[in-house]
This record gives sequence, structure tokens and C-alpha cells, in this order.
Amino acid sequence: MEYVILHRTPGRIRLCLNVPRFPAVDTEQVENHFHDLSGVAKVAFTPRTGSLLIRHDGLATTDAAILERVAAAPLPGSRRPRSRTELEQKKQIVLRSALLLVSRPLIPPQIRPFMAMYGAWPILKKGIVALHQRQMNVDLLDASAVGAALATRDFLTASIISFLLKLGEYLELWTRNYSRRLLSEMFHTADEWAWVSRDGVELRIPLTDVLTGDKVIVRTGSLIPVDGVVLEGEALVNQSSLTGEGLAVARRFGHSVYAGTAIEEGELLVQAERVGDQTRAARVVKIIEEAENLKSATQSRSEALAERIVPWSFLASGLLLALTGNPARAAAVLLVDFSCAIKLSTPLVIISSLAQAARHRVLIKGGKYLELFASVDAIILDKTGTLTEAAPQVAELAVFNGYKPEFVLRLAACVEEHFPHPVATAVVREAARQELRHDEEHSEVEYIVAHGIVTRINGKRVVIGSRHFVEDDEGITLDQASGYTQALAEQGKSPLYMAIGGQLAGIIAIHDPLRSESAAFISGLKQHGFRRILMVTGDNRETAATIAAELGINEFHAQALPDDKVEIVRALKNEGFTVAMVGDGINDSPALSHADVGISMKHGSDIARETCDVLLQEGTLEDILLARKISREAMALIDDNFRTIVSVNSTALLLSITGAMPPIYAATLHNLGTIMVGLRALAPLKKSATAQLSKRERFISQHQPLKTYAK
Repeated sequence: MEYVILHRTPGRIRLCLNVPRFPAVDTEQVENHFHDLSGVAKVAFTPRTGSLLIRHDGLATTDAAILERVAAAPLPGSRRPRSRTELEQKKQIVLRSALLLVSRPLIPPQIRPFMAMYGAWPILKKGIVALHQRQMNVDLLDASAVGAALATRDFLTASIISFLLKLGEYLELWTRNYSRRLLSEMFHTADEWAWVSRDGVELRIPLTDVLTGDKVIVRTGSLIPVDGVVLEGEALVNQSSLTGEGLAVARRFGHSVYAGTAIEEGELLVQAERVGDQTRAARVVKIIEEAENLKSATQSRSEALAERIVPWSFLASGLLLALTGNPARAAAVLLVDFSCAIKLSTPLVIISSLAQAARHRVLIKGGKYLELFASVDAIILDKTGTLTEAAPQVAELAVFNGYKPEFVLRLAACVEEHFPHPVATAVVREAARQELRHDEEHSEVEYIVAHGIVTRINGKRVVIGSRHFVEDDEGITLDQASGYTQALAEQGKSPLYMAIGGQLAGIIAIHDPLRSESAAFISGLKQHGFRRILMVTGDNRETAATIAAELGINEFHAQALPDDKVEIVRALKNEGFTVAMVGDGINDSPALSHADVGISMKHGSDIARETCDVLLQEGTLEDILLARKISREAMALIDDNFRTIVSVNSTALLLSITGAMPPIYAATLHNLGTIMVGLRALAPLKKSATAQLSKRERFISQHQPLKTYAK
């Protein structure tokens, strides 16, 4: 498109576009053409003068991208009226139908049949399509019921049925859209970040600052934050969030990768092609689609039952006509059907409950997991980040073989900052508190899941991790630290070992304080019907026993590796338990995927958040109990609605068949019952939010000095 720059200052540019005066150009279409550009804050277009004003972040790259977009833009089309959404269209249909029904007494009797036919035509049309496709479904049954009312010249009944069916469709779509909006809003996060390479320097920047063309570094366990092409490296990428593939796929030079997919193993250098809200929106939409498509077993059974009832309704109507010769009584069987209410109420309960959970910032990724969580009777709790605070702290530092505390802490922070783990964050934070600079002097860093980190500095091999990793796998003697580590275990602290060149250099004692609500949470689990409560941890047995005793947990597994956690899940499932797993680390993701319901915290690793079935956005243990309560209430409401449907429709059907009630009243009773259970299904959306647990101040590190211990 041709343009002239009228005015240009840092962060602001005004252009004159060469657009036609007639027909008028669509303002919204022009403005939307620039909204997806990173750095653009505001766009204003005046079609009368062709003036385009854009405010942005002031970067030269953004300014250049705007001009490039203008030059490549096609000529805007003429202004078109905004098309109404499906919900707006259905609302208009319901209002029109209600108006016709209310104004019926004022309309001459000769015109009323035409009104009834006009209102019933959309329903009859669906029935004709179903008949043409040879499908005996609810659409055909609804059309038959309305058609029977029209055939018997019961135009009032036909109008009422048409109105109620349209209202039911509108209520279902409104609820679905409402829950979608809540789920979309709750997924906004402002603290995401990425590692990028600019001018040969590796930088950690907010995700919102990543630009098209940036070289983004993504390591094991992290989400890929952009859509782009691989420049260097090789990795196994879990794309289940986009493609549904259960197995990770290999990605190397030249392959495309997408935002929201997770690296299970390896490292990639990705050139960003699409960044920011554009990729975030795609991720949110995908999650919502999965949540809506993953039907619960109860919902699937209800819909299948509704479909199976349809032929029996036709059969019963035919038999009654043959026995009585009364078309009105035979039509009543079609007017009073069970399937309509069953198919309406159950999905509404599921979607409403998902939205209720979302309002409390608990993302349940589908009705399937809502139902499963209601029946869970065994729960496995990973200690770190679940029962303990999400921000562990460095409590002590011991050094050995002549190394200095500052050197050990500086080197540990330099290596640990590359990996998204609470313990790594604690080390980096402690180094920052002591104002220790840690420039990149080491070689490539390798992360070994559930064990530790390996790198090299000045030609010496550096390992950081668990005792099992350092002593058993690396063969490094730790006897000189046995007394110290025993004392740490008795205090409930966890040791992080560092060895350099085959010798123990230091032990960083990590204190992960228990959450203030952990003890009450364990008690609450027992009250909510969990028969087995297990704690798993990578800590040694002494530390695990101390914490389990403090919380009142009878079963625990210490020094648990990822495979051990999976085996614990399998063992419980083999015993007949429905199992939930709560964890937030990379090493928890296999167990999360094997459990019937996997639960993760917002602060957990990217791959854990992708693998889980329930995501706690606030990260409080109370939310697990809340999700349990919501799921159980949802299943109880479905059962209660089913009993109501059966009782109301059976009564209406019996009275109509015996002639004790005219078909019009039976149809009205049936449809009022349908709307009643539909409105009851919306009850979860009407419940007020519960008060959130207050969170303790986390400034312990500012008041407790770091102790050092040297030998």
C-alpha cells in the first residue's frame, strides 16, 4: 500500500494512506492489521483523511516493522456491517419467539397458525435434515413433537415447545461462552520470561520483550515460548498440547516448533517467527477446546442414553395410536421426551462447574477429570513445592577441601540459573542477596533429570546434585561430611552437594519451610474421603520421616526418583484405587501423566503444567480441597437432575397417556421441567467466591543470617 510519513517521533508515527474515499474503508479492518505487531500500543485510523496514527514502544525495530507492514498491506476493503456472533443470533431468535408468544392473544386467530409455523420452521428444518441423513436423533424427535402439535392444530403447544427449545439452545451456548471467557482470562500470566541470544550474549528477558527474529534458547523441561524454526541443537519435543500425539518428536535444524510445546530432553536455539499474545491466544484456545471435548464418562453415558431413548419414544407413540386411535394422546408421547432434558442438563453442569473452578483460578482441563477427581480415593503428594513453600531458602553452606564459601555459592548460582527448579532459584537468590556476581565462565551445562547438573570449569568436571548422583553415579567420596548431613536431616533440611574435579567442594543446606496450611490440608483430605495419603520426596529417609511425622502422614517414600513415583502410582491403581498425583517439578511429570488425575501448581515447571490435568493458578493447597468439593457437587447435581428428569417426565407421560392431562399441559410440564434442570445446572456459576487463604510474609532470608561451616 502506498503511504506518506506525515510526522515521526520516538514512539509515535503518523502516516497518510492512499485509500479510496468511496466506498468507505473499514476502520476496524485497517487498525486490526497492526494490533498483532510486538511493541504496538495504540492504532487509530481516520478513513475520511486516510490518516493512520500508531503509538509504540519507541524501538527502531518496531518502527521499521510498522512501515514494512504498511508497505506489504493489501488495499483495505469497503466498510461492512459487523456480523453478529452465534450467541447474539440465538438471543435475537429467543427474544423474537418470546415476543410472538406473549403477543399471541392480540393477534387474530386466522394468523396464529402462520405464526406457529414460522416459529417452528427452524426446528422442523433440523428434523428434515436428520430424516434425510437417516438419523433417528433428538432433532428428529423435537421436529416430530412440534409437527404432531401442528398436525393436531394445537398451535399454542407448538409455539411453546418451539420457544422452550430455542431458549434451551441459547442457555447452553451462553454458559459455554461464559466459561470460555473465564478460562481465557485466568490463563494470563505476567511473569513469563525467556532466554535469548543477542550479539552473542545470553540474556534473560520477559517474554513480552521477545521480538520477531530473536534467537531463543530453550532447555530441558521448559516450554517453547515462540513459534519459530530451529537454528541449532536437537531435542525431543512434547507436542501433545497442539497435536494430541502421546510421544515426543525429534526436532533439529530446519524443523518448525510451536509455542506451548515442551522440551522433554535436549536443547534448541529457535529463531522466533511469531511472538507475544498471538501465540498465547492459540495456546489458550487449545486448552479450552480440550476442556470442552474431554467429556466425562457420565456425560457420555447421558448423551448415549438420550439417543437410545429416541426410537422408544417413536415406538411408544405408534403403539398408543394403534391401541387408542387418538392422535392427540399419541402425539403426547413425542411431546414428552426424556432425551431433551438429559442432553441439556449434563453438559451444562460440566461446563458450569469448570467455569466455577476457573473463577477460583483452578483450571480443570475437561469434564473427564472433573468426574475422576470426584471419585479419587488415593492421593500422592510430592513434598517440595507442594507441602512446602514454593520458595525454598539457602539455610547454611559448608565447604570442604580448601574451597571458599563465596566461590562455591557463586559457581552454583552461575550453573543453577539456567534451570526452572525451586532449589535452583533459591541458590540464585542467595547469591544475589550476598551481591555475588557470577559471570558465565563454565562450559555447556547438562541437566540430568532427578539427579543434578554437570558442567566444566577450567578443565575440571563440576557436578551439583543429590547424594545418590554425586556419590553413587559419580563415585565421589562423601564420608567427611556424614556427621554434618546427619545433623541437617534431623533439622528437616536437604543437602545439595557440589564436587569439583572428583572432590567434594561444598554442601548447600536447603530449608524448604512447610506451608502454614499443610497440616490442616492433610486433615482436610481425610475429611474429604481420601483413604490413602502418601508423601514422596527425593530427600533421605530421616528428613522425610521428620516432615511426615510433623504433618501426620503415615505413608511416605524417600529418595524417590521419577520411575519410583510412577511405580507408586501403578501399584495403587493395581490395588483398585483411583489415584491423584500432586507435583510441580520436571521429575514429577511422568507420575502426573500416569495418575488418573495429575495436579500441578502455577509455579511448577513448564512441562509439569502441561502434563497435569488440574492446574492450581494460585498454588494454595486449599484449592485442591475446593476442586474436590466442586467435582463432587457437580456429580451430585447431575444425579439429582437425572432423578428430576425421570420423575417429572414419567409423571407427565403417564397422565397424558391415560388421558388425565391434555397434551398441552403435559408438554408444558415436560418443557418447564427441562428448563428447570437447565437452570439448576447453572447453579455452580452463581456461587460466590470463597475467601482465599492469607499468605505469610516471606522475608526470612533478610532476618536470618547465612551460617557457614568449614572443614
